[in-house]
Amino acid sequence: MKEPIEVLVLERQIIKFFDEADYRFDTLDNIKTYEKFFISGDRNMLTSQIGIEIFEDDILKSSCLIGSEGGGTGINGNTTLISYGGIVICCSNTVFKLTIPNLDLEWKTIADTMTCFGIHYLDEDYVVHGELEISRLDKDGKIIWQQGGRDIWTTAEAFDDFAVYDNYILATDWEYNRYKYDFDGNLLEEYKVEQNKVVQTEENIKIKKWWKFW
Repeated sequence: MKEPIEVLVLERQIIKFFDEADYRFDTLDNIKTYEKFFISGDRNMLTSQIGIEIFEDDILKSSCLIGSEGGGTGINGNTTLISYGGIVICCSNTVFKLTIPNLDLEWKTIADTMTCFGIHYLDEDYVVHGELEISRLDKDGKIIWQQGGRDIWTTAEAFDDFAVYDNYILATDWEYNRYKYDFDGNLLEEYKVEQNKVVQTEENIKIKKWWKFW
């Protein structure tokens, strides 16, 4: 029996996520089976595969498997959002929007050249923290703008490297260049932060919470 890597408890549903990196499409011997499959890219070149199950009153309501190319993506507090009656999920280079509880595909968008590290609320839209791009998506998955840095959008510590505040975004690249963007994607400020001393500041308290519902 495969254990979920993450569980979200909603008012009426329980959503379970499974790491399906070992799932094979050419065999019936997989540990779990899924009703639907949503793939971004070549099925034979997938780097991340995530299984999803939705339960109501302890009864399995629906299930699906999503997969995509690019760098590997796990499930954590920044890679999923409950929004607009569905669930938004980062999987490798693609963001998927699925309905709740039926897990039908509303849209999928390749939001980064390589990997989507996380997705956050941005007014009524979303901003995706990617490896190579920061992307603002509207609620229908359309890319509004994208911005790249001098290097990849993370640091060796992978800590305090991306945050959304009340009226701006802060992102830090591998060389510890920090960029301040407004919500239209305009660069407001750029400065250097000291390596290995990237610490959380009082501003982090103002970060928009993952549990905000629309």
